[in-house]
Amino acid sequence: MIFAVVCSGGVRIDLIEFLPMTLQRKEPFTIARGSSAISEVVFLSVHSGNRVGQGCAAPTDVTRENIHSALNAMQTFARSLMGLEFDRPSQIRDWADRAIPGMPSAKAALDIALHDLAAQEARKPLHVYLGAKRDRMRTDMTIGIMDTASAVARAERWVGVGFRALKIKVGRDWREDVKRVKAIRRAVGPEIEFRVDGNGGYSWNDALAFARHLRGEGVMIFEQPVPVDDWEGMRALTESSPIPIMADEMVLTADDAKKLRWANAARGVNLKLMKHGGIVPTAEVNTICESAGYPTMVGCMGEPQLSIAAGLAFALAQKNVRWIDLDSHFNLAADPSSGLRFENGDLVASPAPGLGITLA
Repeated sequence: MIFAVVCSGGVRIDLIEFLPMTLQRKEPFTIARGSSAISEVVFLSVHSGNRVGQGCAAPTDVTRENIHSALNAMQTFARSLMGLEFDRPSQIRDWADRAIPGMPSAKAALDIALHDLAAQEARKPLHVYLGAKRDRMRTDMTIGIMDTASAVARAERWVGVGFRALKIKVGRDWREDVKRVKAIRRAVGPEIEFRVDGNGGYSWNDALAFARHLRGEGVMIFEQPVPVDDWEGMRALTESSPIPIMADEMVLTADDAKKLRWANAARGVNLKLMKHGGIVPTAEVNTICESAGYPTMVGCMGEPQLSIAAGLAFALAQKNVRWIDLDSHFNLAADPSSGLRFENGDLVASPAPGLGITLA
């Protein structure tokens, strides 16, 4: 079904194109739920006169999509939006929600491309267009699940190239995980910020034991320690864990954020453009988190620089975003997008209008 869209404004959609790509990782990436050597994404381009807005989707089981469903959604976008003029990207977002249920990463690709166009039209970098007063923010580097010696070597390597924060994946065997985190701490010293992420792999008891054994190790965040449906476990851990609990996979929508607040089931939330559906809905989730007193982090899902740049622009413009975990592009063997810089542990936004990202 194709829905009629009635808008008028400054930016006209002349053509939408999209291209699926399989991006190889430099090294396999392992978390509690499994391991992958590739990242499947879809690049999307929105043409308006002589300008092109770029977006990218990274569908996963977390977003409840795959490449085929994302491509089907983009075909609907391409058929339905030709000739539309819009003032604000949020106008298209409202249409997309009515036309297609779910499909957040496909909607994120469209949302990002429209924001890229709008910022180009305004002749501003996207982060400035969104209201940012800064152009850089410290990102962590993620260390996947692996044997302790390999994890230590990888952590030392990334710290050596300038990272000042590490996110360590855990969630399979809490005792071994404790040993690995402590070994990394001994290797990199006390000044490096630590975050840990269980990806829903622990039981409530194991998560609490893990957290208590890491008391005093300077771990700032314990992300999604138990499965997404274990709200009671998250609530109990929020009350008992010596490490602040952060929700991730269990918060996809604004309603999920409201439920989290009512349940008092976390101290913070990991936001991702891919799981919420782009900049507009992620801002809605962040507003709810801010009203609940939950600081947020902006993370990623196996994405190239193109959508990483959009996540960074969003984070820079939000005072409630305290951390970013925007590092997946560092592990891609060949990223067709470029334009971000990494300096002294910070990810730096492009000063060019729009996203400022170049596609090969």
